[in-house]
Amino acid sequence: MNLKTCLERLNNHEITSVELVKEALVESEKWAAKNAIGSVNPHALKMAEKLDEERKNGHLRSHLHGIPIAIKDNILFNDGTPTTCNSYAFHDFIPPFNASIVDKLIEAGIIPLFKANLSEFAYFMSDENMPSGYGSMHGQVKHPFDESIDPYGSSTGSAVAVKLGIIPLSIGSETNGSLMAPAYQCQIVSYKPTFGLVSKYGIIPISHTQDTAGPMGNTVEDCAQLMDIISFKDEKDTDTLKYDRWKVSSRLNVPLEPSRVGLLSLTNYAYDEDTKMVYEKTKATLTSLGHEVVDLVMEYPEMDNNPTLKIEFKAGMNRFLKEVSGYTPHKSLSDIIEFNLKNTERCLKYGQSLLIKSNETDGNLNSTFYLDTRAELISKSNYLEKTMNRENLIAIAAPVWLSFAPIYGNPSICIPEGIYSGKPKAMVFVGKVNDDETVLRLTHQYEQIKK
Repeated sequence: MNLKTCLERLNNHEITSVELVKEALVESEKWAAKNAIGSVNPHALKMAEKLDEERKNGHLRSHLHGIPIAIKDNILFNDGTPTTCNSYAFHDFIPPFNASIVDKLIEAGIIPLFKANLSEFAYFMSDENMPSGYGSMHGQVKHPFDESIDPYGSSTGSAVAVKLGIIPLSIGSETNGSLMAPAYQCQIVSYKPTFGLVSKYGIIPISHTQDTAGPMGNTVEDCAQLMDIISFKDEKDTDTLKYDRWKVSSRLNVPLEPSRVGLLSLTNYAYDEDTKMVYEKTKATLTSLGHEVVDLVMEYPEMDNNPTLKIEFKAGMNRFLKEVSGYTPHKSLSDIIEFNLKNTERCLKYGQSLLIKSNETDGNLNSTFYLDTRAELISKSNYLEKTMNRENLIAIAAPVWLSFAPIYGNPSICIPEGIYSGKPKAMVFVGKVNDDETVLRLTHQYEQIKK
């Protein structure tokens, strides 16, 4: 299911939104064994009928009016089905309200058709060999075209559903690579916006300093069109109030002035021959666009943000459970841990070491330890931002995803490059904080040259 084709068919009255929803449901059944989909919105067909009627009467809520999508199952959607985070601990959690971005989707005439499976608690459940895409609620998400490949990250179902054509667009979330990694492995495009451009209110939390939702699609343009909908100022998330907003999708084809783009090599991360080939092809493509390519060589610094994430997770989860009090029996992270212990066979196949380690922290976001550790992380993770400013670069790209962008809050975009020797390859472009337009235009134009 391709977004451009869907829009053309809708606008030419060759298909209805009801028919698109039915097509997506058929595709989800066809690919059920891949386990990308956790639940189906029982109201989707009625929503589609209403949107079709509005279209017939000449009223379009947005450019994406009538398009069905998947949302990651850690994003609250009060459609009568549980929002589970792929955790059996939330098997009966019917959220009392929608996440802010879900309200915006519906307001724009987009149909949240599916809740997509993910790694349990967005891959913050266990560090004891728990596979990406696994959860005690719905089981294991499988790679779309080669099940020997790890789907990586936590937005696995969101990525797989797009790659299989079940749905033209999806929304995932990222704390530390969970948009870039599954997009890379599944060979789709994903866009992690500047932290603060998308509201995290109503998303089951890991980190209040890093969590963000983001679009996943087949092209940069697909992602930009969805981003136009989900980027807004939200009083319920004060991080969204510091940036002005703009509609970027209409400006993607505006040519960029010849600029400087960095390509990053890591001395302590060995690039194999295929990766080197992708690196050189990227350099040639950027040069053909008129840009000067600057080779950057660095040793990737040791950046362990687990100490801060564990504190943030405990604080965030306990706060979240208070917000939804009465809609789940759990009142604290301790309750979730106890529930899992009472359901060991189902819930603890790979343990819950990260939940336990998080709960052992004081959860104090004002402690000297937390503030000092976070400050040290920021001083390391601003490397790309400082380098772009120092070298007058509009973006830096690498054939791997790195922790700089999610920790510092830079926008990043994954562009698939194909399968080499049986392994997926992609380029991840990182832009300056709050300069998402430039990196979106760059990657869109890069993508067009590659076709």
